[in-house]
Amino acid sequence: MRFKSLLVFLLIATVLFAFSGLAQSKYKIAFVPKLIGIPYFNAMEEGGKKAAQDLDVEFIYTGPVTADVAKQIEVVDNLITQGVDAIAVAPNDPAAITPVLKKAKERGILVLTSDTDGAQEVRDLFVNQALQDQIGYTIMDELAKAMNYEGEFAIVSCGPTAWNLNTWILYELQRLAEYPKMKLVTIRYAEEDVQLAINVTLDLINAFPNLKGIIGQCSTSAPGAAEAVTQAGKIGEIVVTGLSVPSMMRPYVKNGAVKSFVLWDPVDLGYLTVWAAKYLLDGNTFEEGVEYEIPGISTKPWYIAKDKMLVLGPPKVFDASNVDDYDF
Repeated sequence: MRFKSLLVFLLIATVLFAFSGLAQSKYKIAFVPKLIGIPYFNAMEEGGKKAAQDLDVEFIYTGPVTADVAKQIEVVDNLITQGVDAIAVAPNDPAAITPVLKKAKERGILVLTSDTDGAQEVRDLFVNQALQDQIGYTIMDELAKAMNYEGEFAIVSCGPTAWNLNTWILYELQRLAEYPKMKLVTIRYAEEDVQLAINVTLDLINAFPNLKGIIGQCSTSAPGAAEAVTQAGKIGEIVVTGLSVPSMMRPYVKNGAVKSFVLWDPVDLGYLTVWAAKYLLDGNTFEEGVEYEIPGISTKPWYIAKDKMLVLGPPKVFDASNVDDYDF
């Protein structure tokens, strides 16, 4: 009898061990945004969750509650301690976060950047929403059209060290050469804070009485600038464009402060980030110029080998004709 009990015990233990092994076989893929709690990164989280469900991986979404470089580094360090398989991050400060990403790589963790890039020699892949020049050119073209191709404008950016924002600004200034009657008067910063963007823009409106246009360089500064123009009673005199999500820009498209703005589908970007991580963890490699069919997203991303970059697709312009078609 004792022998039978022992056999049953060993059988149960073996089954439990087997199931434990199966549970541990799921990849743990983490995404660390610049900060949590804003619609743009909420949309990326939604895409990441959907991919995790479709691909049977564990998705961890965690980050600082403000665009705090030190906190973001701390979050990445905690993920290393947890022993995740892959970490994708949208760095607030590429230089500052490089040491902790090196540490992750040394521990055998797959390192990706998404939304904004970091040190190319450290990360294994950059999941890019669109080519940087296309984003910058499109924003400047939309602003020029809205301003009738002349007048003074300002840029309200967010983090002064954010690689993606600064790169898009460089391309906007490059495109500005095609609009000789337009003049950039200043660039100001409002972190990732809508209220701060409102305050900064109100100051700009007072400081530059001939201002005709404003670029909101990120998802919080664009609606912040539009709200400031609304509060100042300047709709029709000053037009706002930039990068943001339809849910935050819709009221200002409706009231006329914004004629158009630029983005991509952040839900698809979140999905692609998790999909790409699993693709690499499975031992696959990307090939130069190849377009990848990915069930679950609406574009065909392609790979640029020299930059180790997977591109989601071209930027998208939103205006009164389509802003109601999106729920993120």
